[in-house]
Amino acid sequence: VRPMPNLDTDIHTNGNFGFFFGLLYGDFLAARSDEWGTGNAHVCQYSSMTGRMCWTNWEAEQSELGDWEGMEGCGTGDTIGMRLDLEEGKLTVYKNKRRLGVMKDGLSGSYCWYVTVSRGQEVTIEKCEPP
Repeated sequence: VRPMPNLDTDIHTNGNFGFFFGLLYGDFLAARSDEWGTGNAHVCQYSSMTGRMCWTNWEAEQSELGDWEGMEGCGTGDTIGMRLDLEEGKLTVYKNKRRLGVMKDGLSGSYCWYVTVSRGQEVTIEKCEPP
């Protein structure tokens, strides 16, 4: 997701916040800065259940949901790695230290990592070298 350091998520949707909630797209785009670059993918998401990818430019009513070459979901005990290479504009996904493939290309500018989890689930985000 694009960096938006001054975005107050508490004022939106009674605590039910999401980067794919169309009513908030205007607020997200209002936070635009030069460091976002020229790319139009402002948020990109991996679904651990199915492996599918979803992204949006925060301008369309619907986000783009799609399959990608190498797509796989994951389960309990799996480790998912993501490598964001902004020189090539690609987000590559790894599962248990095995490269699955490029999930999204055409990326530019700065991004921040984020995770969405359900109750009873947990996640750890670490910085490391790709396998």
